[in-house]
This record gives sequence, C-alpha cells and structure tokens, in this order.
Amino acid sequence: MSIVSGSIDISNYNKNEKSQELRFRLVILGRSLVGKSAITFRFINDVFPKDHDTTIEDQYQRTVIIDGYKCNLEILDTAGQDDYQTMLETWVNFGSGFLLVYSIDDHYSFEDIQLKYNKIVLLKEKELYSCILVGNKCDLDDECRKVSKKEAEEYAKSKGISFLEVSALNKINIKESFLTLVHDLIEKKHGKDKKSVVEKMCGCNIF
Repeated sequence: MSIVSGSIDISNYNKNEKSQELRFRLVILGRSLVGKSAITFRFINDVFPKDHDTTIEDQYQRTVIIDGYKCNLEILDTAGQDDYQTMLETWVNFGSGFLLVYSIDDHYSFEDIQLKYNKIVLLKEKELYSCILVGNKCDLDDECRKVSKKEAEEYAKSKGISFLEVSALNKINIKESFLTLVHDLIEKKHGKDKKSVVEKMCGCNIF
C-alpha cells in the first residue's frame, strides 16, 4: 500500500473565518477498469496516469479548505477484482464518504455499484456517512455508452445521493465529485448551508 500526501486550497467561501480542522476518510469503490485509480490520481496530482498497475489498496492524503473548514482527507483507492471483494466490509467500515464509481460504457459496473451501495447502507446504518454516484469516461462517444445519464440520475435521486458524470482523462468534474462528497459530509456533521459545492465553485478559483 502506498501513501501520497498533498494539499489543495479550494475556493475561500469564508475567507475571514478561522478554519477549523476536520478529518474525513473517503473510499473509492467500483469494478476493475472503471477508472477509480485514474480519478484518484487526477484529484491528487492533477494529471492522468499513463501507466498503472492493478490496484489492491492504495492510500492517499489530501488537505482542502471548504465551507470554512480545513479538511484533512484520507483517500482509500480499492481493488475492483472479484478476488478482493471479501475486503468490501473492511473498506466500508474504514470510510465515512464513498465515491461509487462505474463506467458509462459498462452497465454491469453500474449494477455492481448498486450492490456496493446496499452494503454501505447495511453496514453504516447507525453512522454518519455520505455517498456520491460517479459515472466515469463521459468523454466517450455516445455509441459507446451503456448507462444513460437519465438512468443514473434517477437511481441517485431514488437513493437521495449526489451524482456526477466525470472524465479522468479530460479532467471533467473530478475535483467537483470529491468536494461535493466532502461538502455533504460537512453539511450532515455541522448543518452548513445546502447550496451545492458545484454552485459555489462557479466563478471561484481552484488551485
């Protein structure tokens, strides 16, 4: 398991407010080859990985300033192969925030992430947690698409969770997906205002 550290200052919503420190554990879940590691690497290093070995379990650290809080993030990138799915319960118990990643060209990966969501709900029933549904590879041509945006939106709405389509390759909605998840965790923990992170980021500088 490798650990990579870094920091990023995201849009000073409360610039004059003294930042309080919070810590969140985020877990990236999804089938193999949906792009979990590419999404994580893009968020941490702001580049798309040209070469990548199969992930078993990689851990990263990142600091963001959001909603007036200094948030220290521990990010766990997990294996997607069937051989490692016995570790799912351990991964769920580790985290409080979950990026549920599927690929828009693989409907089975969309079905699989729904099973993982059900497991999260079962295991975290009495705990504070948050999820975001993330459809990766939105840069692909329409003829490659197997999961419509409408289908994913309707599923996310039925579960009361956020949803974004992203592209790790083209750097679309990567930071927004992580920050939406963190914002939702802050909102649940501290009752901050309900305006979405994506709305707040309009016109804001991202470094």
